[in-house]
Amino acid sequence: MKILRLLLLSILLLYGKSQAQTRIKGEVFENNKNKKELLSGVNIHLQNTEQGTVSDSSGKFEFITESILPLHLIVSFVGYTSDTLEVTNDNAEQLSIQLKSSVQLKEAIVVGRSDATNISTLTPINTLHISGAELLKAACCNLSESFETNPVVDVNQTDAVTGAKQIQMLGLDGIYTQIQAENVPLIRGLSASYGLNFTPGPWIESIQINKGVGSVINGYESITGQLNIELKKPQTAEPLFVNGYANHGGRAELNVQLAHRFKKNASSELLLHGSSQFNKSDHNRDGFLDQPLFKQLNGYHRWHFGIPNKLEAQVGVRAIYEDRQGGQTNFNFKKDFGTKSSYGVGIKNTLVELFTKTGTINRAKPYQSLALITSTRLHLQNAYFGTTTYDATQRSFYANTIYQTIIGDTRHYIRSGVSFNYNDYFEKMNGMPIRTEELVPGAYAEYTYNDLQQFSMVAGIREDYLSSQGWHFTPRLHLKYNFTQLTSLRLSGGKGWRTARIYAENTTAFVSSRKIVVSNNLLPETGWNFGTNFTHKFRLVGRDAVVNFDYYYTFFENQVVVDREDVHEIRFYNLQGSSFAHYLQGEITLEPIANFTVMLAYKHAEAFTNYSGTLRQRPFVPRDKGLVNMEYKSANKKWSINSTFKVIGYSRIPSGGLVHHGYAIADRSKPFVFINSQVSYFLPKLDIYLGAENIGNYVQHHPIIASDEPFSSSFDASLVWGPTMGRLFYLGFRWNPFSEKNANKQ
Repeated sequence: MKILRLLLLSILLLYGKSQAQTRIKGEVFENNKNKKELLSGVNIHLQNTEQGTVSDSSGKFEFITESILPLHLIVSFVGYTSDTLEVTNDNAEQLSIQLKSSVQLKEAIVVGRSDATNISTLTPINTLHISGAELLKAACCNLSESFETNPVVDVNQTDAVTGAKQIQMLGLDGIYTQIQAENVPLIRGLSASYGLNFTPGPWIESIQINKGVGSVINGYESITGQLNIELKKPQTAEPLFVNGYANHGGRAELNVQLAHRFKKNASSELLLHGSSQFNKSDHNRDGFLDQPLFKQLNGYHRWHFGIPNKLEAQVGVRAIYEDRQGGQTNFNFKKDFGTKSSYGVGIKNTLVELFTKTGTINRAKPYQSLALITSTRLHLQNAYFGTTTYDATQRSFYANTIYQTIIGDTRHYIRSGVSFNYNDYFEKMNGMPIRTEELVPGAYAEYTYNDLQQFSMVAGIREDYLSSQGWHFTPRLHLKYNFTQLTSLRLSGGKGWRTARIYAENTTAFVSSRKIVVSNNLLPETGWNFGTNFTHKFRLVGRDAVVNFDYYYTFFENQVVVDREDVHEIRFYNLQGSSFAHYLQGEITLEPIANFTVMLAYKHAEAFTNYSGTLRQRPFVPRDKGLVNMEYKSANKKWSINSTFKVIGYSRIPSGGLVHHGYAIADRSKPFVFINSQVSYFLPKLDIYLGAENIGNYVQHHPIIASDEPFSSSFDASLVWGPTMGRLFYLGFRWNPFSEKNANKQ
C-alpha cells in the first residue's frame, strides 16, 4: 500500500502538460463618485468556452487560454451591467475593465466592511479574511489580541501567574490549529505557550483563518484549522510608520517601521518593537501579581528582490528577547530564588530565525511556477516556577517546495512538492535531561478543479515519514457548490497529525503542586475533521449583508490526554477510548443604517474526552458563546467608535467539587460578559485611539488555590477560566508622515 501511495505521488509530482498558451490579464473596477474602486469576485470568461477566472481581492485577474486571438471576453457581476470586449494581441495583458452598477442606490456601496472582514463565496476552502482595517478596531498590541472582534478564534489565558495564552478553535485547543506567518511555521514547539505575544499587531497586514483541515501544501499538523499571518511587505509598506500604546495598568509599547524601495526591483523593510509591563498590580489582594512584569525587544528585517514575470525572492531574519517575572508581589530573585521564602516565576525566551523564499515563473508558460521556502530557528527558553526549573533548547529547520502547473486548461491546477522538517529539542526539568530529535521528510500533491461557474474542488494527499514512528498518510478534500454567485455551500474532510511537546505546550503543569506523571511511549496525535459551511451574501435595506453557518466534527484516533481530574496529579497518556468535538456557529453581518455595521454571532461546542475510563466534557471549553460587534464611522471618515460584547457560558473545571485541605474547587465556571470599546480619530498623517477593555470589570475570584500557601500540596494557579485583570484604559497613536504622498500616488 505504501508503494502505491509513493507511486501515485511520484506521478502527480512529475505530471504536467505543455501547449502553446496566451495569457490574458487585467483589472476590473467601477467609478464611484470619480473614484476608482477595484472589484473582487467578478466573473470573467471567454465567450463560447468554459475558460476564465474571477478577479482577486485587489481587482486583478489572470488566466491562460489555448484559443487563437482575437477573442471576446464576457465580464459579469451581480449588481452590475455585464460587458463584452474584444481581446487582441495588443491588449491581452493590459485589460482595464470598468463596470457600471445596474441598480441606482441613494448611498454608495459600502466597501470598507468587506475589506475589513470577508468570507468569500468563491474559494473552495472555508476562509475568513481579516484585513488591517479590522485589526484597527482594537488595540491589537500583538497576535493574541488580534481576534477580539471576530467569533472564530478565542484566546484564553492558561494560568494566573505566567500570562501565557493559547487559542481555541472549533472547540479544541490551539495546538490543533496550524499557525504560520506567510506560509512559514510561526508557533510550534517552545513557542506554543508564549508565541502569540511574539508578533506585534502593527506588523500584521492581514490574517487568513482556514476552518477545518486546510491544505496539504502547508503541512500535516492542521486538524481544526490553519492561521496564516501576512506581515507588511517591503515593496508596499510605508517608508515610515510609528505606533505607540500605553495603558493605565503600566504597559507601554512602541513600534517603528522603516521601508525603502530601491531601483532594479529591490526593496527592504525593518520592523522594530519594544514593550514593557513595569507596574505591579494585585487588585484582588491575594499576594500574587495579576499579570507578570515583562520586557520584550523584537526585530524583523527582510529584503525582497523581483524580476517581473520571472523571479521573486525574499530573505529575512527575526530576533526576539523577552523576560517575564511573576509570582508573589514581594518576590526578590536575588534572595528568594531556589528557596521557599517567596514564590516567584521567571521565563526568558530568546529566539533567532532566518527564512528565505524563492519563486520562479516559466515566462513561456506563466501558469507554471516553482517555489522554495526555508526556515531555520534557534529558540532558548529558561524558566523557573517556584522551586521547579525548566530549561529548553529548540533547533529547527523547515523546507518546502511548491511546483504549480495546469492539466490541459486553467480549470485544472495541480500543486505538488516535497518538504522536510527537522526538530531537535533538549529539555531539562529540575536538571533531568530529555532529548528528542525528529526528522520528517514528506511529499504531497494537490489537485484543484474550478468550472468557473458553480463547482470547485481541492483534493490533496501527503505521505510523511516520522523518524521515530514511521509513515503517516494524510488525505484531505474540499468541495464547494455555488447556487448563485453570492450563495455557496462547502464540504470538507480530512486528517491531520502532530507530535506533542507536553512540557512546552502545558506550562500550567509547572504552576501547581500536582505531581507530573508521564506515560511511556507517547504516540503522535492523529485526528479527523469533517465540516460544512453555508454562506449567503445579499442586500438588506439597500446595503450589503452576510449570513454564515458552520458545523464541524473532529474526532481523534489517538491523542495525548492531559488529565487533571486528580487534584494531586497531572497525567499525560495516550488516549484510551474516544475524544471528539461538535462545533456549531452562526453569524450575520449587516448595516442597518448608513455607516453603522453590526455583527451577531453564536457558537456552541460539545467537546468530550475519555479520562481514565470516563467520558467527560473537556475542561475550560465553554459550551456556549455569543458575540456582538458594532462599529459606527462618521460620514466624513474623521472618527469611528467600535464596541464588542462577548457572552461566555460555563465550562467544566477539572478536579472540581473537591475540598482539598480546606480549599474548595468549583466544578464549573460562571457565565460572564466581557466588553471592549474603542474610539478612533483620524487625521491626515496621525490616528489617535482611546479605548477600554473589560469595561464591566469582571474578574475571576480567587484564581489561585491556596495563594497564601504557594509551596503547600494545595497550591494551584492553573484553574483559570476568566479574566484576572480588571478594567483597563488605554491610549495610542499611529503616525504615518507619508500617508498623503501615498494617497496621491494611488
